[in-house]
Amino acid sequence: MRRIVLNAILLGGIALTGTAMGFAADKPEDFAYGTSLTFDGSEPYYQIALPDDVYAQSVWPDLRDVRVFNGQGQNLPFAWVPPPARAAMEKNSLLRVSRMNRTVSVPGSPGEVSLRSASGLEVTLRSDDRQTTQRGWLLELGDKMLNQPRVDQLRLEWERLPENWQTSVDVLSSHDLKTWYSVAEAVPLMDLTSGNDRLLLNSLDIDGANKYWLVLARDPQAVPKLNIVAAQAVIHDLPTTQEMLALSPRAQAISPVEAHYFWQQPQPLNAVRIVPSVKNSVLPLEIEYRSSTSDRWHPLAKQVAYAVNGYDPLPLALDGKVIQGIRLKGINQQWGKDLPGVTGLREKRTLAFNAQGNPPYLLAWGNKAAEPQALSAATLLPPDMHDISGLPWAYVGDPVTLGGEARLTATDPAEQASLLNKILLWGVLLLGVAGLVILMLRVWREFKRQG
Repeated sequence: MRRIVLNAILLGGIALTGTAMGFAADKPEDFAYGTSLTFDGSEPYYQIALPDDVYAQSVWPDLRDVRVFNGQGQNLPFAWVPPPARAAMEKNSLLRVSRMNRTVSVPGSPGEVSLRSASGLEVTLRSDDRQTTQRGWLLELGDKMLNQPRVDQLRLEWERLPENWQTSVDVLSSHDLKTWYSVAEAVPLMDLTSGNDRLLLNSLDIDGANKYWLVLARDPQAVPKLNIVAAQAVIHDLPTTQEMLALSPRAQAISPVEAHYFWQQPQPLNAVRIVPSVKNSVLPLEIEYRSSTSDRWHPLAKQVAYAVNGYDPLPLALDGKVIQGIRLKGINQQWGKDLPGVTGLREKRTLAFNAQGNPPYLLAWGNKAAEPQALSAATLLPPDMHDISGLPWAYVGDPVTLGGEARLTATDPAEQASLLNKILLWGVLLLGVAGLVILMLRVWREFKRQG
């Protein structure tokens, strides 16, 4: 009987070893979705611009469940093409600030108004229904700036007021203080405090290369004590930009001041754009996120979203943060049934593969059990080939039916091994216990037989 127990334990150990080593290579049927690939010629390498469905349906944020197969079902070597350099560099240049107050109408020119600073600097503007302001601020680049750079943003600083306030301004631009051009209209400014939190909107997104900028208060009586004391011209140096994919989430209204937004799969987002659904509206928001449906909510930002004609604000930068859900809460604001619009922006990616074997070739994705398999670009190409971005293109064709949505929840091989190992281990233990019970019964019977 002891020999039987030892043999059972030995067989169980062999089974455990076989389980850990018995996994086969990936097959097309292991993936939920696929699409055919076509290309011209017979080059050893091609590159693919991933279709939009891959980003929305891939189980893993890093796209580890993407594969390329040939007509024989062989898994082909591939690498991700590195995106072009896009490191953003922010340069700030201090601006001279002069407060401008309206004077009497220009004599002999009833269609013009004049703004004058305390030092005597005067600016003349054509009057219309929009530019009847009593107050403004002239921002001037320093004389050291020989060539006027293209300014992306004006960042303002003002004397802190004890009460909450919000207003809107127009922005004009000029190179000689004589001819003025409108570059932004009805841009919101605000300074809101709630407890220890402060919501500050002091940046004006613009686009121009001039020396002078005039910020005009639309309603000077709204914040009569507002006094801008300092300003910076912000210049974003972006050598290259990567094409972005817009991903729309599913929206859910929680209350008139709260809404949730969910993507089908976690997404590494580079930015998120939030726009009120009602035109000419401004929404101060508290923004939170979570990386999965089981994750808790984390604070992301306090920001103002607005839908104002002629003004296109920059989206909220996220730098690849993995997000599956966004939660918006209005700060002293309600939107009722008109939920703000939310769009996630994600970098598009390009894949390069070795076209060995025979067609038809297949791009496949959607497998929870997939492990990372991409090579580095330097490894995929031989040493004398360095320009992976210059490879010829393969093109996406018709959809191909593969393993279906069941593969989206497939068990990871390591999890499979762990589960089977536990089952076999418990089986061996139970078998050993059963053997010991049988031995004890035989001893008991022998003891009774001998009195």
